[in-house]
Amino acid sequence: MTDKAKGLDHRCIRCGRVAAETDKFCAECGLFLRDAYVDQRLLLALVHERDGRSEEARYELQRLLQSEPDHVLANHLLGTFHFHQGTLDLAIQHYQTALKAAPSFVLGHYDLGVAWYHRGNMLEAAQAFLRCLEIDPDYKAAHYRLALSLFHSGLLEEAREHFEQSLVLTPEYLMAHYHLGVIYERRGDMDAAVREFERSCEESIGEVSSLYHLAMIRRAQHDEAGADELLRRAREFGQVQKTT
Repeated sequence: MTDKAKGLDHRCIRCGRVAAETDKFCAECGLFLRDAYVDQRLLLALVHERDGRSEEARYELQRLLQSEPDHVLANHLLGTFHFHQGTLDLAIQHYQTALKAAPSFVLGHYDLGVAWYHRGNMLEAAQAFLRCLEIDPDYKAAHYRLALSLFHSGLLEEAREHFEQSLVLTPEYLMAHYHLGVIYERRGDMDAAVREFERSCEESIGEVSSLYHLAMIRRAQHDEAGADELLRRAREFGQVQKTT
């Protein structure tokens, strides 16, 4: 597809002279041209992405990076494209390139952490979320994501601290209560575990995992009737989830 067909018109914005794509300066008036083309491609990629034309957006971003390989926003956007495509190694590569050029790009650190998390590398994910919080201590989602990464790494005490911080900032993150319940259960603090599992169920008829844990605690306490009722609720909730 030609540049003209793709909506690109390589003309100097000062004098109107047609320029070659590789020209850095206008031969007529001397205007620096390269940044104009970079911005044009970035805007075009954003329009394509907005309109659901992901492949066209990726094409423009790749062209942009041919001339500006360290471009922060282009690398970040292309990283997000690869993340949604499931090509996580490429997503991580582009996020890292963006962060080399802009070390304080907080969203870049957060998205890198999410990519590492889905890649299964919890320690790298935790490091990315920690860096995110060093830049912005009130980045709410980063506390929760950091806590999850630490939890899945087996660092339960560190995870507990960040789950609690996330609940101060975002009380609606009810699943943080579930994970706190698991941590307290493993520590043998059943009263605290029950409290957290029950709080994770506050907004609905129950959360399956929390109800199951509560049932097992009731059974360990020889409350068979209570355990059976909780398991019944868990089955009902599971059926509701399947139909929604």
